[in-house]
Amino acid sequence: MTQEPAPKHGISPQSRRHNDMRRDAVKAHPELAGLSGPDPRTALALPILLAVHWGIAWLVSDAGIIVIGLSAFLVGQLVYHSAASLIHETCHKLVFREPRAKLGFDLALEFILTSYGKQLIYQHQHITSHHPFVGDYERDYEHEDICALQARQHVIRTTPKRQRALTLITLVIHSLPLGFMLADVILPRLNAWASGRPISDPVDRFTGTRPTSSEMRPFIAVSILSNIAMIALLGPWALLYHLWSLSFFLGKMGISNLGQSLSEHPGTDDVNPTRSTYGPINWLLFNTGYHNEHHSFPNVAWTRLPALHRGAPEVFHAEAAKSYLGCWWDHVKNDFTASRALEIHEHDQSARCEGRDTALKT
Repeated sequence: MTQEPAPKHGISPQSRRHNDMRRDAVKAHPELAGLSGPDPRTALALPILLAVHWGIAWLVSDAGIIVIGLSAFLVGQLVYHSAASLIHETCHKLVFREPRAKLGFDLALEFILTSYGKQLIYQHQHITSHHPFVGDYERDYEHEDICALQARQHVIRTTPKRQRALTLITLVIHSLPLGFMLADVILPRLNAWASGRPISDPVDRFTGTRPTSSEMRPFIAVSILSNIAMIALLGPWALLYHLWSLSFFLGKMGISNLGQSLSEHPGTDDVNPTRSTYGPINWLLFNTGYHNEHHSFPNVAWTRLPALHRGAPEVFHAEAAKSYLGCWWDHVKNDFTASRALEIHEHDQSARCEGRDTALKT
């Protein structure tokens, strides 16, 4: 049995719920409306993060490969996560609203991240796919491919030892420099072989906007310039540290990044659709842990989210049950559980994944 997709109009029920939460909070506490708006002081974080990231790269530039790898895993991915958290701010225009100032900030951020324009793709997807369609598999790009998920679940049920081996292989590959790119080549083939099932959803479910080629070019140029500058000034081992930090951040070994994603949206809770994490981790990640507050007030800069939480505790009280580390560990030890629970997971999607469910393509 397959589940019909949601109608392709209007925002999702969970996104509407966040709008209701915003109205309830402002009705009870009118002063909260004054918290909206950007905070240009956030730009001051850029030179600090650049100095920290490049400073560590310089410190390990004469070290052995084991020291470089451990430094990237223990420290580098956290510093990179901190810088990447600023993408979240700028995509909502919460640093600068004026287009030229925003572009300047984004390009300066690219000098740290060297995402080759992927940060711009994230900005488009986050605003036009994730925020309006929280909890909707068909339209929110953050949901894992249903065919890959059910193929993995099939292996867990039928040959659990094989899946455990695949889990270990996945972690090893994602522990390598640029392992996330290598994984995109190797792991789909392994998972298809192990499950004997399709691992890619043939239904095009992406509804967000995309940057143009001309918009991407300056970001790609800055990334190339940054990589060349790091090699020229600090040497190839410094660049290895940077690329390894990036790899940990983006892959299955990205404890804070993956753990945060796992903690934020339970999936099937339509009353409190988003969870927040409070505590010291927000000092490093620019309060992105205040995720419930952010989805309800996406126009409030990170510096004011704690005030929003304090101002309406009766509205914002849904806290993640576990830390980022705890969420990540549960995900790994259970052979990569679904990132969030959805009703569609409860139905066999074999027909859809084999391209036989034409109704879903219309």
